[in-house]
Amino acid sequence: MSMSFAYGTPDRAEAIATLHEAIELGINFFDTAEVYGPFENETLIGEAFKDVFRNKRDQIFIATKFGFKIEDGKMTGVDSRPEHVKEVC
Repeated sequence: MSMSFAYGTPDRAEAIATLHEAIELGINFFDTAEVYGPFENETLIGEAFKDVFRNKRDQIFIATKFGFKIEDGKMTGVDSRPEHVKEVC
């Protein structure tokens, strides 16, 4: 979460380098959510892992949380309607 927002100005290059180092150290589970940013953290994870993931697809696990109602860049509630779940997945 803090790689995309919440604790000051994020440094994208540093965040990607940190994610790559985590993989090198054997960390293989990464948690994100559409509300982190919003949407920025999932984009960051995708960017960081796009090349790595091809070679380690069976070794890296990504969990994401969804079901939020996001308006004008802010979470305004929840939305777990089936059509919204399909949309965000």
